[in-house]
Amino acid sequence: MKALTRGLMTIALLAATAACDGSPTEASSFVAGDGISAAPPPAPGTLTFTATQSYSEQTPQTASGGTGTINFTGSIYSPTPCYSVSASNANRKGVITLTVTAASTGGTCTQVITNNNYTGSISGLAAGTYTFNVVHVTNGTSETAYSSTVTVQ
Repeated sequence: MKALTRGLMTIALLAATAACDGSPTEASSFVAGDGISAAPPPAPGTLTFTATQSYSEQTPQTASGGTGTINFTGSIYSPTPCYSVSASNANRKGVITLTVTAASTGGTCTQVITNNNYTGSISGLAAGTYTFNVVHVTNGTSETAYSSTVTVQ
């Protein structure tokens, strides 16, 4: 019976693959047992992030909700302009945490306090009310820079 079921599942997969341009998708592929692999769980949201440097202007920390999206701005300072800025996000039970990290690029650099201004969004979110936290990490030291409730439509 197991061999018959596997054979029928293989025929169904081949028919579906032929109908979909010949390449199986993750959701239509079979795993090494008798089951079908499930699609991965939804991501915590798709992060879009850009940063620019300024010696004089600092972008205020803001967050606002949109359709399936949280838009944000802010600024993380560094002791020199020789820092790269990156971000990551996590969504845990309605609390979205954006971690913005300033990491030294090394080398000799002028000692000028630099505002690393950033803007971005987290999209692909379900409608609802979220707690949105921004954590800044510079030289291994972290601090909560912003916390607010944001409503996503």
